[in-house]
Amino acid sequence: MAKLAKTIKNTCFAAAAAAGAYLASGAIIYEGALSRWGYINMKPDEILAEDYNMKKYLENEYFRRADDWYVASDPAETKLINFKGETLHAELIKQPEESHLWAVVVHGYSSRPRCMAKQALGFYEMGYNTLFPYMRGHRKSEQNHCSMGYFEKDDILAWINYIVSIDPESQIVIIGESMGAATTMLVTGEELPENVRCAVEDCGFTNCYDQFAAQIGNVLHLPKFPFLGAANTYAKLIYGWDFHKNSPVDAVARSKTPTLFIHGENDTFVPYEMMSVVYDACSAEKDIISIPDAEHAEACDVHPELYWPKVREFVAKYVK
Repeated sequence: MAKLAKTIKNTCFAAAAAAGAYLASGAIIYEGALSRWGYINMKPDEILAEDYNMKKYLENEYFRRADDWYVASDPAETKLINFKGETLHAELIKQPEESHLWAVVVHGYSSRPRCMAKQALGFYEMGYNTLFPYMRGHRKSEQNHCSMGYFEKDDILAWINYIVSIDPESQIVIIGESMGAATTMLVTGEELPENVRCAVEDCGFTNCYDQFAAQIGNVLHLPKFPFLGAANTYAKLIYGWDFHKNSPVDAVARSKTPTLFIHGENDTFVPYEMMSVVYDACSAEKDIISIPDAEHAEACDVHPELYWPKVREFVAKYVK
């Protein structure tokens, strides 16, 4: 009996050690990827200090014009208090004369408002005020962790309500890129005020778990098992959200918001094939465009001559 007790005791210690190691690995992955002290904010504050952006600035006329416009516009810092008592931050570029047209421009993972200048400029030139929320954990955000759209969708809803409160006649378009596109789709799965007329999602993923599964080997050089499960367990236990339930494809299936789906055909980061999955699932009025030669988050600046006519045509159906 003593021998059995010892075996059970040793097995329990081993199981506890394994469970501790499992959770610890999940914590390292999660905090490294999704906390404000990890990869999210490792890029330079000045976006043109990043070689990738400087190359685009020098070589791509549309990217350069959009960035110059954003800087010259000197966006106003805007903030609100959400229902949780948290302070949310955004940048705002308003029209010189009163306009009831609003574009909520939602940036992607490890990005920031200025990197969405290329989308915002097109809407500004159509007469829209442009609001750029900071996603959780990013730069001026006061929240410490990003949830890849899961909690950010509630922040976008708060900004929508803010716009409606200051402009009851507002007509709102939501446009997001990458993680911002996933957030946009998640928002369309909610009950929205009639002021929200349509949405544009640019290279958003189908489901957070699927996106992480597609990239954990490429980015972290780790196998999906057991590390992705460990990170998801940590997310559920510590922060109260589940990678599987962060599901834009499920959100668009219950959406009533007309949505335009855009994706670059050379996108391997958020696999191009994901676009057809979310498009097919969408229950609202919808349209779709593939942008040739565009890698991840490049559709707008690689082929603006394809991108903007489609966006303008789509939006004009719903914004009068």
